[in-house]
Amino acid sequence: MTQQPRRPAGTATGGQYATSSRGEADVTLSSTTFPPHEHETLPWVSRNGRRSEISEYTASIPPTIADLPLVASRELTEASRAALVDIAVLERSYASQVATLEPFLLRTEAIASSRIEEELTTVDQLARAQYGISAPKTARTVKGAIDGLNLLVTRAGDGVDLDDILAAHRPLMADDPEEKWYAGQLRQVQNWIGGSNRSPLGAVHVPPTHERVPELMDDLVAFMRRTDVDPVLHAAVAHAQFESIHPFTDGNGRVGRSLINGVWRYRGVTARMAVPVASAIVADREHYFELVNGYRTGDVEPFALYLADATARAAEEAAVSAERLIALPEQWRERVRPRSGSAAAALLPLLPSNPIVDAHDVARLTGASQARAYTAIERLVGDGVLRPITASKRDMTWAAGEVLDEADLMVDRLRLR
Repeated sequence: MTQQPRRPAGTATGGQYATSSRGEADVTLSSTTFPPHEHETLPWVSRNGRRSEISEYTASIPPTIADLPLVASRELTEASRAALVDIAVLERSYASQVATLEPFLLRTEAIASSRIEEELTTVDQLARAQYGISAPKTARTVKGAIDGLNLLVTRAGDGVDLDDILAAHRPLMADDPEEKWYAGQLRQVQNWIGGSNRSPLGAVHVPPTHERVPELMDDLVAFMRRTDVDPVLHAAVAHAQFESIHPFTDGNGRVGRSLINGVWRYRGVTARMAVPVASAIVADREHYFELVNGYRTGDVEPFALYLADATARAAEEAAVSAERLIALPEQWRERVRPRSGSAAAALLPLLPSNPIVDAHDVARLTGASQARAYTAIERLVGDGVLRPITASKRDMTWAAGEVLDEADLMVDRLRLR
């Protein structure tokens, strides 16, 4: 929503939670023991100086969690274990297909995460953006989400730092005409979720004032470097805390969901692939929002259980997609029946890991001449393996449609589960 300058702080109020004899939080993941957000009332002045519908507003103060004891219940421990097994099976079973599967999973996760924020694009539009061809703004934004997710997960092996989070935010907002000026920067204004663009009146959540954000982000980074928390619970709290802080003027949801895979890469849950959790979340986004809101009242376990279930479903459907992608070259060969030694025959097994090509790419990948490359493309277009994703004949580019479409098919399957 529209951001407004923060005014001097008022009085903080908030809920209480149980403490042990040592004065530490005794957390058992119930709504009465996990610390809920506190709040402070602040004076409100509209940005244009005109009379506003409110004279004050209430901003939240998320709890500090860096050293907060967290003990998963037996139910959550079992659900987490099942989800982690599904992730391990996915990686172990398809490690040899990383060149094909990892880009697919990154693309699928970024598309789904953007759909949760109602940033809609088609797989062909995204393909153009990824290839550097003119594409709509939404496609460029999703391409930025892919780049940010890939950057964050790649860097996360030694732990996620604030610089990594800022770096992941930059490509996401780089193409936005309004937000590009704040890309990779913690916000310096008050923001809110829901309600009107004029003020926080009626907002679903008003994050902490911007002065509190750096300290809260340092606390979150310290929390994400822990190794004593169940991995699913670890990722769930990290994500929900990030969303509560809402440290950016825009793009918080997508960066926040990237942290789930960042935490798991740091914890060794994944080694070479990102789990497309957002693909499961997008099917029931309203329930997901409700659970994240519940975190702010101290209700932690429902969201962690939801994340475990979404992760298991996403990993299982990712395995289905992996099998489908692996089977495509043989299906194409049966459909096309290319001549042995031809450029078309050489290109087919390479398309799952190189689904977007122009004539120069085909020549490079197959070792064929430019003329033979065009012949192969024409043959594969005619047999439905390739489809054009550009209208101009000057810079013609094609895509293996069944590879790109698998992202939508996977989300559709998850929606029906």
